[in-house]
Amino acid sequence: MTKTQDLLNTGYIRFSAPAKLNLFLKVINKRKDGYHNIQSIFQLIELSDDIFIRIRKKDTQINVENSSHLVKPENDLTFKAAQSILRDRHLGADIFVKKNIPIGAGLGGGSSDAATVLMAINKLCNFNLSKTDLIKSNLKLGADIPFFINGLNAWVEGIGEILHNIKIPNSTYVVMVPNLSINTKTIFTGFKLTNSSIPLKIASSYNAVEHDFVKNDLEETVIGKYVKMAKLLKWMSCFGDAKMSGTGSSIFIKAKNLSLAKSIKRKTPKDTDCFIVKGLSVHPFFSTDQLGSRQAG
Repeated sequence: MTKTQDLLNTGYIRFSAPAKLNLFLKVINKRKDGYHNIQSIFQLIELSDDIFIRIRKKDTQINVENSSHLVKPENDLTFKAAQSILRDRHLGADIFVKKNIPIGAGLGGGSSDAATVLMAINKLCNFNLSKTDLIKSNLKLGADIPFFINGLNAWVEGIGEILHNIKIPNSTYVVMVPNLSINTKTIFTGFKLTNSSIPLKIASSYNAVEHDFVKNDLEETVIGKYVKMAKLLKWMSCFGDAKMSGTGSSIFIKAKNLSLAKSIKRKTPKDTDCFIVKGLSVHPFFSTDQLGSRQAG
């Protein structure tokens, strides 16, 4: 019996926590609190972690197990999310996280896992908290969490909490992730804001002519610190308009067709993972009845 089947057979329910891509990232300015205001477009993609949850009704214990040894318990956002929503509720939870999204790759995996835990427990326990309630009470957990709770592709501003829904074609992307984890705080600390960046006009739909050529402002800082990233970005640029997502370490291109994507994947450099993914229009939590996800797979 597989781990998945074992969990589903013992009362766990499975939820999907998708990754995201920053289709571009502009750093506008630095705030007084030390954070940076940004502009970006976040695209949900079909690469996802699996979150298994079982509510404990007899005690308030929260148990979290992660399939990746790279996630330290003290930094586990899923545990903090469960703690947050179950505080004073006289309930507990058993949670297992099956990691498929690379860690420290700028794909939002940790925030997505936390957001999915919040939404799943809210639904399983019939707390009936609105998206707005969940976002407001968990802003401090992570800047990307509001996006994943909102569940739609978005034009993002502020530190990630200001969202405007945006229509994006469900393109095919080739995402390369080298064997390298990059710390977000380190990159923002090393980033030099040379002059006040001019904000872009908020858009309600993705325009290839206007947006495909807007880069990630943090790329120069990252490739200056990591030779492996500089080499990968240069190599990926041979196949299209290569960009870095978030603070790295993933590099992606929009593929013209699946055949080209597969051709690129066959040439994947050493010590690098390659994912061919489609864009999503909506978070799986809202597009399917996830409470019915008891089947093994």
